[in-house]
This record gives sequence, C-alpha cells and structure tokens, in this order.
Amino acid sequence: MSQRAIAREMNLNRTTIEAIIHKWNQYHTLVERPMISRPHKLDDRLKRLLARKVQIGQIPTATQLVQEALTVHGMTISRFTAQKLLHEHDLKARRTIKRPLLTREHKRRRLEFATAHAHWTTEDWERVIFSDETVITARPASNRSFVWMKTTMGLDPRLIVPTVQGGGPKIMTWACITKYGFHDMVLHEDTVNAERYIDTLRKYLLPVIQTYFPRQRFLFQQDEASIHTAHAVTEFFETENVPLLEWPPCSPDLNIIENVWHYLKLKLKKLRAANSRDELWENVLLVMHSMWEDEMTETISNLYESMPRQIAAVIAARGGNTKY
Repeated sequence: MSQRAIAREMNLNRTTIEAIIHKWNQYHTLVERPMISRPHKLDDRLKRLLARKVQIGQIPTATQLVQEALTVHGMTISRFTAQKLLHEHDLKARRTIKRPLLTREHKRRRLEFATAHAHWTTEDWERVIFSDETVITARPASNRSFVWMKTTMGLDPRLIVPTVQGGGPKIMTWACITKYGFHDMVLHEDTVNAERYIDTLRKYLLPVIQTYFPRQRFLFQQDEASIHTAHAVTEFFETENVPLLEWPPCSPDLNIIENVWHYLKLKLKKLRAANSRDELWENVLLVMHSMWEDEMTETISNLYESMPRQIAAVIAARGGNTKY
C-alpha cells in the first residue's frame, strides 16, 4: 500500500505514517530511542569550584558567575546555566537589606541588652512606649540587589548595603507607638535640637502617658541620638518622672516602630510624588487615617508579641544583625 492509502486506512496524518516508516527503515525498530543530550560544558569539579566561590562571597551574582566562567576558565555559559548551577548547589538569590555597621562594642552591648531582657514576656514589652524619628523622602532611592547564598545562612553580612538617600524634598518626623496603637505624628520644621525635642515630648509624649498610662507602670524607649541624651533632655525626663528603657546602640531591628515606618512609607509610595516639603507633608496627612485604623492597631499588637522572638534572635546572633 502507498503511504497515502495507509494514512487513509489508519485515519492518521500522512506525515506520521512517513515518520514511522522512516524510523523502521533506519533503525529496524519502533521502540523510542533514548535522547542524546549535548554534553555539559562544565564538569562536576568546575561546578563545585564556581559554586564555592559564590558561597564564600567572591562572586555575588549569576551575571558575574558567567564572566568568571569565561575570563578565568574559558567557558561560555548563559545566565540561565549559571542560575541552574547555583540552584543545584542549594544556593538561592536573596535581596540585600540596609543595616547599620556593627562594631565589636555594638555587638557586646546588644547582646548584654538581649540577655538582660530574655525573660521578658509580651506583657512586659507592652509597657514600653517605642519612639523614633524618620526621614521621609518624596522619591526614595532603591539600592536593593540580589546575592546568591544558602538560605540556612541567615542574615549574612553580604546582605547589608549602605543607605543611599533619595532625591527630592524630604522631611523629618517623630512619632511613638504603644500597645494601643499609633499616636500623633510630628513634623520637625527645622533642624532638631534638644530644646525642640523637649517641646515635642511635652506636647505629644506626656499626653500619651496621661491618657494610656495614668496608673500603669511604663518605660519610654528612645535611641542614643545626641539630642536624646543631652543634659536638658535628661533633666526633663527626671522632672516629669518618665522612666527610660536603656537602649543598645545601632538596634533598629529591635525597635518595632521601624516596621510601622515601613508600612507608612509603602502607603506614601502609592501617591503622586511630592514636589515640595509642604506637598510631602500633605501626602503624609492623607495616609495618616489608615495608621489609626483597627488593622494597623492589630499589626502593632502583633509587633509587640514578636519582641521575645527578636530578643532571642539577637542572642542567637551573638549581638549581630538579625532578620528583623
């Protein structure tokens, strides 16, 4: 029979019949033959060598791995091949994050603080009023990138990048949070000094204390910025009977108000970029209503509940940076 007749008889496409006959004539079998793939350019030894260089930080990205393979080993590989190689060795791309550079003294004091408060419960932390200043920029710059590493490494120093301030107008603000939620946000018109800081505390912190902690024990948290430790500020706290929580240096990962700043700035990003400080503050006021909603209050409550875990993380890191 002709191929056309066979195709009509079997109700198949003629090209299918042609392929079957060709396969029989060439190999004398219709069994599927194993696929013969192209041999790997990189042998196992070279793969292990390249993966090791990535793991120890000599090669931070897949793109640079491609360059390393070409310039050092004379091998031309694609970025996809480089990524596949890294995945085979249990390496994953992780985003870099901004963290302060910790000296040995910083780590020692952070560890001492965490050890001293390791027994604190959520209820203990709910007595703390957390506060902080933050700079809000109209066009925040992003310098996040990826580094390939094993996920079990935790917060590796290679994930830390220096902070780059964004362009455009910017403002300095202050706020505090309690277990009851987010309180008033204050705009600092000029450079903040001890006198202006005391004025902020008198107008905004003392009412919070009088409203929410009239007969309850509490502690006020602030970092070690020079204006916070000025003699006049210390006298203010003593006069107003405001007990302070001794705070370790370079510890934004322990100050849960940093997370609140993050949520606020995410909301600001959805608005049109401001062209002046006044417009930027107006944008802040527009999103402030969401900071007082029940959802944010619940989020802040969850942040207080996370404090024992954050303390444990600092102890596990021996005073070093944590994922928080």
